[in-house]
Amino acid sequence: MGSSLPGREHVRRDARFRSFQGLHLLRAFLRRTLSIAVLVALDLSALTLGLLAALASGVVFKGQHVDFGAIWLEARRVLPAAAITVVLVFARNGLYRDRDRRGRATTIIGSIAVSTVIVAAIIMADGNRFTSYYNPVAAFVIVSVACVALRAAHGSLTSLIFDILRAERRVVLPGPPGLTAEIAGSLQRSQGRESIPYRVVGQFGLTGNGNGEISPGLRGMIGGGEVDEVILAGSMGADAPLLELLEYCRVNGVQVRMAPTATELLSHSLRAVAAPGLPLFAVHPPVLSGGAFFVKRAFDMIVGTLILVLVSPILAVAALAIKIEDGGPILFRSRRVGVEETRFDCLKLRTMAVDAEQRQAALEDQNEADGALFKIKADPRVTRVGRILRRFSIDELTQLFNVLRGEMSLVGPRPLPERDFDLLDDVHKRRYLVLPGMTGLWQVSGRSDLSFDELVRLDFSYIERWSVWLDLGILIRTIPAVLFRRGAF
Repeated sequence: MGSSLPGREHVRRDARFRSFQGLHLLRAFLRRTLSIAVLVALDLSALTLGLLAALASGVVFKGQHVDFGAIWLEARRVLPAAAITVVLVFARNGLYRDRDRRGRATTIIGSIAVSTVIVAAIIMADGNRFTSYYNPVAAFVIVSVACVALRAAHGSLTSLIFDILRAERRVVLPGPPGLTAEIAGSLQRSQGRESIPYRVVGQFGLTGNGNGEISPGLRGMIGGGEVDEVILAGSMGADAPLLELLEYCRVNGVQVRMAPTATELLSHSLRAVAAPGLPLFAVHPPVLSGGAFFVKRAFDMIVGTLILVLVSPILAVAALAIKIEDGGPILFRSRRVGVEETRFDCLKLRTMAVDAEQRQAALEDQNEADGALFKIKADPRVTRVGRILRRFSIDELTQLFNVLRGEMSLVGPRPLPERDFDLLDDVHKRRYLVLPGMTGLWQVSGRSDLSFDELVRLDFSYIERWSVWLDLGILIRTIPAVLFRRGAF
């Protein structure tokens, strides 16, 4: 009789645990369902309003009287197929994922473009013909603007609510002490309004003893409901404690993510290879080659030429101001390291005194950047005109000539001066397997506020994920990053 009591207590505890786990999973499911439902409602609202506006503007364009009843009847014929297509394409392109993994404006516009083509094909297959191509083109433009605006408003409103409620994601970092401390600092520096901020509530070694069990402190925080996410710091070593941690997080409903080291981001792709008794993958360095290289190069030439034409008046005014201020040269040729470690002259509008390079050695003790970088916020060598040019990154626009000459790309890892390159280790030098860029992921992710190791990780991540859409998105995000001077000096 007495011996059965521990068993009963164990059953009660197990029942309470299953009840808690079920409640947690139900809350997560309801939260995700509500989030997706709100986004779908916003997208369908944008679609409906955009389609009605496109039809109405087409009538106005022809000089006819706008009959809203007739316009609604016309829209009703298209809306069902258009709504289903938009939702499916958006879902396929990840626009209903979690907040942090959701696509941005470029993904939205690209998805609407694909949806427009599909719907137009459905309409034509149904025996209808367009008397004018104005309506589908106008619908694409107006729906794109409406959808981006509604989603941006939704993002701003939810961010405001999160701020008011002081929402945060409590994370714990298991791994080597040096790596966990570095990741904790990165999370602190990268907090922004676009996502719920992280708060590191603990840093632990993965194992508590030599038998492979996870640390008791780590287990206690996860099981006690004190943690929302677990972020693994780099390589975890042995499989047993890692698998135990993953299982323990799964049953407790805690999400697991990994913050890889720069070395772990060095593979551009993994390809399975045959091996006796052991699954192996071929690892390749991060490099764009073949068709990807030619597509990127064509993008650089076309978009680079267009941007150069648009900014040429600004460059002319800036050159005149530099010449008037001190009579020195307009251009500064900074010797940089490019693809395959080749040297080239990176063209910039001169923003410093003529003898700036000779004075740098005396300023080394004032360097405010870490790693191989050299940055000083209040650099005494910068001229008055130079401060204005740097404020809006106008001095960088002459690098468009480097892009057209094939020495740089519009988007890619930033080329470092020879002085900085000489301080790199061999791992960091692997970022020089692709053309350097005028802007990149780290310019739109904190710029000078990030540590050097974080910059290298972003460079490797960019190479791994490269696409024309990613380049276009980074170019668009560079504009507010420059205007609002996030991390720039």
